[in-house]
Amino acid sequence: MHRRRRARYRRGRPASASTLYRTLDDIGPVQLAKITSARARVRSHVHDLLDLRPDGFPWIRVDNRPLTGWSVLVVDASFVPAHSEKEGAEPHRKGFGLHPLLVFLDNTDEHLVCRLRPGSAGANTASDHIDVSTEAVRQLPTRRRRKILFRADGAGATREWLAWITTGGGNKAPTWEYSVGWSRDADFWAGLVQVPEKAWTPALDAKGQPREDAALVEITDLLDLGEWPPGLRIVVRREPVHPKYTKDLKPYEIATGFRYTVIATNTVGRQLQWLDVRHRAHAHVESGIRRSKALTLLRLPSFKFALNQAWCTLLTLAMDLLSWLQLLALDGRLARAEPAAVRAGLLDVPAKLVDHARRRELKLDPAWPAAQHVVTAWDRIQALPDPG
Repeated sequence: MHRRRRARYRRGRPASASTLYRTLDDIGPVQLAKITSARARVRSHVHDLLDLRPDGFPWIRVDNRPLTGWSVLVVDASFVPAHSEKEGAEPHRKGFGLHPLLVFLDNTDEHLVCRLRPGSAGANTASDHIDVSTEAVRQLPTRRRRKILFRADGAGATREWLAWITTGGGNKAPTWEYSVGWSRDADFWAGLVQVPEKAWTPALDAKGQPREDAALVEITDLLDLGEWPPGLRIVVRREPVHPKYTKDLKPYEIATGFRYTVIATNTVGRQLQWLDVRHRAHAHVESGIRRSKALTLLRLPSFKFALNQAWCTLLTLAMDLLSWLQLLALDGRLARAEPAAVRAGLLDVPAKLVDHARRRELKLDPAWPAAQHVVTAWDRIQALPDPG
């Protein structure tokens, strides 16, 4: 039995490499601004649809409780190697290439911003963090901008960026918070040695139970934070040094046998365990980076920096479409699958586009195991109110 679905577009032959190159080369600042504006409008409509899901909008959960109303923006830099001379490709501690700065909406895995930068660009450049954060906030629907949590690793611990967040980007109406890593300088170690053993409180494991070998303590009052934004809190986590990770240990870590990691946040009134669990979810950003690289981030096509930036913008479009498809139309394994698995399990299904009764129909082979996934996804999309 064939399932028929009306096609709303006329499919032609794929564009040639030269046509694609000319198209990307024609995307300048004006075109990028129009694409950015269009993405924000479509995103607002998609978020309306996400609110109508049976489970509602995918709020981030901390300790099995949703952070209702909070948009979680994750900022991170990632090195992209260049195997040929490209504009902006420069030496980096990881090799030779470029160093883009990425922003994801952790609630939905949407890739909001992919800002291409030279290879020598710093991971902790405050002006770059402010620029991409501003662009990411503008991508969010207005109602999603009121309460935002910015997460980053230690590269995000700069006075300028944290001050920008504290002031709500210059607007004190929103409630913006941050949870970032913190540098372990001489002042930090001097403060840490003053902490009495009884001040440490147990950290929680993945099941929310206290751990005997991991503990937390706040040392805000032991540090000199005079030039930092008001409300800054410093939380330290310690756990036994793993035998595989004995490099770059500090003398105090060697002496105590513990590895120390640090969180900086401006969240008030929360227990240390909750702050720790919330920040450790930052590791999820690696999934977004991996998905971006699996699509096209590692395949910058041109010598021209501007053309490669256009390529990165199209990458964010592809990531958005993939995330929306998984959130609105897929379930089970495909709803959590990597791009290659979605391509193999959904997009590579044998089908034939035919003309019938003055309309175009897509015929699927019912014997193909994945054909039903295509039909189910199509039916769910058509069932959406005003699917666009």
